[in-house]
Amino acid sequence: MKRTSSLSVVLALVVGCHENQRAEGPMERAGRHVDNAAEKTGSALEKAAEKTGEATKKAAHATGEAFEKAGQKLKGHDASAPANDSGSAKKSE
Repeated sequence: MKRTSSLSVVLALVVGCHENQRAEGPMERAGRHVDNAAEKTGSALEKAAEKTGEATKKAAHATGEAFEKAGQKLKGHDASAPANDSGSAKKSE
């Protein structure tokens, strides 16, 4: 009888422990959280790269316009005024 009781307790423990075999353990949960965090980080980096690319294009365009205006001023032309072709370089020839 004692042996049967002990065997019953052991069997109950074994069945109870293996009843939820599909449950994830702490390492599996941690891994899932790491995967989710990595995915979110990747998405955020892609969005940041897109925004940085757009900002870079705008800055390059603005820089190009600024260089054009500076070049016009160096040539003696006011960027806002119409160009004057009767410059002093032609008079000295």
